[in-house]
Amino acid sequence: MEELAKELAGHINDICAAFHYYKNENVLDKSKELARQISQFCNYFLQGNIFGMEEQEYLDFHQYVLQVLEDYMGALEQRDMVYMLDTLDYGLRELLNIYIETEGVADGE
Repeated sequence: MEELAKELAGHINDICAAFHYYKNENVLDKSKELARQISQFCNYFLQGNIFGMEEQEYLDFHQYVLQVLEDYMGALEQRDMVYMLDTLDYGLRELLNIYIETEGVADGE
């Protein structure tokens, strides 16, 4: 899952940077290309309480993952570039950081 998180983070960085720095408005098409990977990553968290969280904490986390997926689909359906950027940069990235930041801490970074 760590490799998928890194790969998705790289794609999100590319999409967001291309928009913010180069005004590349190809956000929706590039984001749509990530659908399978985003689904695979998010579905991993929906399999059950894999982190051994307290029940309410897991229910809140589960709801957050579902909200990220719902926002992603909503942005695609509405063809809303800003909505998609927010979903990728502030929603999905939080989930990716579970693996990316954890690895950095474990490596003493």
